[in-house]
Amino acid sequence: MSTTEERQREIATTISGAFVDAYNTGATGLIDDVVTDDFVCHHTAAGEELHGADEYKTRIDDLRSAFSDFSMAEEQLIVDGDRAAGYYRWGGTNDGEFMGAPATGAELETRSLTMMRMEGDKMAEMWVYGDNADVARQLGIER
Repeated sequence: MSTTEERQREIATTISGAFVDAYNTGATGLIDDVVTDDFVCHHTAAGEELHGADEYKTRIDDLRSAFSDFSMAEEQLIVDGDRAAGYYRWGGTNDGEFMGAPATGAELETRSLTMMRMEGDKMAEMWVYGDNADVARQLGIER
């Protein structure tokens, strides 16, 4: 592996780790250090586009409010140049509003795929893909 490839892997690992830590601990300020000022998240699973760190931090807060025992883990991270793909396992007990529905008390464990585009040592753009039908089924939410 070349020095450039090693450096890109380090950057992607740092970015992914900051996001996982922010989700797991609620320390959303970690996001500020790893995204560009014009960061955009194309959250296809949620059907929304988030602009900037503050909008994304609100997304984290919302998920942590919907699942007080929320946890996330990186299962795989693949890096190719300025792009990276991460595969994540996440879930918890649904004890707050989520997907426009009241708390169900159901346990959720699901996975999502994230594609990242990096500029320098920060993430500039992200695409998130998840299985909303499976999430709704596990939570007993009618869709």
